[in-house]
Amino acid sequence: MENNENQRESFYSIIPATVLYDNELRPNEKLLFAIITSLANKEGFCYASNKYLAKKFKVRDDTVSGWVSHLREKGYVYVEILRNEKKEFLMRKIYPNNIPSRINILYPHRTNIGEGIGQISEDNNINNNNINTFTVEKKKYAEKVYLYEHEYKQLQEEYGVEKANKCITELDLYKQSKGIEYESDFATIKRWVILRVEELEQRQNRTNYNKKTKTVANFEQREYPAEFWESLYENNNFVSSSEDEMDLDM
Repeated sequence: MENNENQRESFYSIIPATVLYDNELRPNEKLLFAIITSLANKEGFCYASNKYLAKKFKVRDDTVSGWVSHLREKGYVYVEILRNEKKEFLMRKIYPNNIPSRINILYPHRTNIGEGIGQISEDNNINNNNINTFTVEKKKYAEKVYLYEHEYKQLQEEYGVEKANKCITELDLYKQSKGIEYESDFATIKRWVILRVEELEQRQNRTNYNKKTKTVANFEQREYPAEFWESLYENNNFVSSSEDEMDLDM
């Protein structure tokens, strides 16, 4: 998830007394715990990779891996690994543990760390025991569109619920009309479907604007993937006009 990490930090971080006064923890490990609580504020867990966290501290990825491992060994965080049906790494979830009870509602309080399964995450350099690993499957969000739940949540966070659903609808129409499948519908949405949806929205807004002002708006032409242009002529949900055809040649 390194290329798609945009988990928002809260405006505050938490270091409970048990962590703050633990003399076995390094100062940076305590600060890392605080960052984890900040990133976990919204969903209850932090999915940032070691590379992302290492940039915060300006240290090596494996240094952060060691810090996370130490926090986990001390029981201050609980780690889950999500893999797909092929056992390929999808994401890591770090849950803050041992949070004061009055704010415990924000985070799942994990008290029983599961038995180790000895699996290694190449993406996050995890090589410790007592890490729970789960296999997750994609869910059906349209007739031909399948996403992992965390992928759908990321689309909602980046584009908003309405636009994310528009992307799913457009991709579904395109896949049905072409009879094709993609390895990753999520990556396809990020690569070109979002561009199509935004272009359609701009055209609709321009059409509405022109009807009021009877002037031609000036839009810069972007560079689009080939699928974008193929999809533009199929399943169109905007009104065609000579003006639209002229704009395509710009």
